[in-house]
Amino acid sequence: MRSKNLPISPRSSTICPTHLGRFLRACVAIVCSAAILSVAMAPRAAAMLPQGKTYEQKLDSVKEFKRFFRKFKEVAQQVESILALETDDCPEAVDALMPLLKHKEPAIRDAAKRVISGYREKASFEAVLAELVDMKDREMRAELIDVFARAKQSSLLKTIDEIYEKDKNLNVLEKYHIARALSRLGTAGREGILADFLEDGAYEVRVASLDAVNATKLKELGPKIVPMLEDKVWQVQAAAIKALGTLRTKEAVEPLIEFLDDEGRLKQDAADALFEITTRDFGTDYEQWKKQWKFLTSIPNFRLPTDAELEKARAAKAEADKAYVPGPNAKIFAGIPTESTRVVFVIDCSASMDDLVTDRKKFKDGGYPSFKKIDIVKTELYNTVNALDNTTWFNILAFGKKVDRWKPWLTQCTISNKASALSYIKRLKPLGVASAGGFGGATGDDSGKTNTYEALMQAFDLDPAKGLVITGGGDKKPPKLDTIYFLTDGRPSIGKYVDTEDILKEVTKVNEIRGVVIHAISIGEFEASFMRRLAEQNGGVFVDLGG
Repeated sequence: MRSKNLPISPRSSTICPTHLGRFLRACVAIVCSAAILSVAMAPRAAAMLPQGKTYEQKLDSVKEFKRFFRKFKEVAQQVESILALETDDCPEAVDALMPLLKHKEPAIRDAAKRVISGYREKASFEAVLAELVDMKDREMRAELIDVFARAKQSSLLKTIDEIYEKDKNLNVLEKYHIARALSRLGTAGREGILADFLEDGAYEVRVASLDAVNATKLKELGPKIVPMLEDKVWQVQAAAIKALGTLRTKEAVEPLIEFLDDEGRLKQDAADALFEITTRDFGTDYEQWKKQWKFLTSIPNFRLPTDAELEKARAAKAEADKAYVPGPNAKIFAGIPTESTRVVFVIDCSASMDDLVTDRKKFKDGGYPSFKKIDIVKTELYNTVNALDNTTWFNILAFGKKVDRWKPWLTQCTISNKASALSYIKRLKPLGVASAGGFGGATGDDSGKTNTYEALMQAFDLDPAKGLVITGGGDKKPPKLDTIYFLTDGRPSIGKYVDTEDILKEVTKVNEIRGVVIHAISIGEFEASFMRRLAEQNGGVFVDLGG
């Protein structure tokens, strides 16, 4: 069909040249008009784009928040109103949120801390920083030191100097957060503060100070840390081992070798530190390390390898590790070996674990009773527990919407306890599946959802409902657990925290003083980035079993 708008030559059925010229000139005119119009409209269009708030707009947001916050009856509404201030970085917002850092509701405290910690404007913190030195509320002062450090306020360092010089009776929480702040903001000229804190009576302060030395690579404090390898608290020993490996302190080599003549996770930690210092890799072989170190130090003018030589050795080790085959007595779960003698296995028993894996070839020779994910995991766990000896204390947690414990505490792997654990493993079934019933009987309800947050908190021996330490020797003693194997096939779907970023933050908050290694294992089509970060941020190994 011919267009009524374009003149067509009757002979060629093409556009007539004469009319074509007129048509093109008209097009040019239209384009030019459109360009002029777009330039004229540009300011209006730009105004419609999202822009940073003006100071007046921020003040208005703070005013509305203060007007309505207490009128909201639900905690969720109050939290939402707090989070709405995330883009209102100004002194008035800090003033409005500060009192909430001591609110009775944890969710409200956390939300206020999250928002203030996200602010970056120096002016927002100046007035409060000026008050810190003489602040009488020590708990609030400690909390604010942590908040300002997270907000990357470098001016906090001067305030810390003044507090340290003026107040010789800092409490544990204040010293702990000062050490963490130095770890985040730097320690230039403040080595003396950390040197003092390394001798503190509270193990939490010693751990935080060691972490700060490690993060800022204060090599001059290496010799002072060596005696801390004999600390009575294993978390302090672990932090000292890690720091000495980073600082590459020669005086630490012989004491580190002595860790290899014992059992437990610190044995592997020491071997890793010895490699970092010497670039030699004899694993956890105590006799070989003693022999080789004696030989090396007998060489005239012996020196430790340079940092450049260490980088090359790391690359070579990474390639060699790919071909590593664990010994017959090694403790292994899902392909991840451990030297730990204090371990918890956390197993996903949500409804989706009843599904079949899709990659059958990968699992066909594993001796599994079926291709269901739950059967594959149960077989792996059964074999792991069956290989444990009585030097290991362990527990098993199964979770869906709720968490079920095999035992309420870490339990020694005696012959009877092993039999009990193996029986428990055999009984595990996916939750919320009517035909299976899970570990609580047939349900067919939402019990089969995935409560990742509570499972991890329970593994840390914390009850999220009560916030109390329920195992591990009481409030005054550090928990004995040092390694967690966490296996899941699905994204979190229920619980106090469902967003994976929130879960990672909460795990970091709990684990920064506990020092528990978390190995993360995924099975199925679960997106692996969360699990990989969970392992990497907590000193563990990530394994994707596929599915």
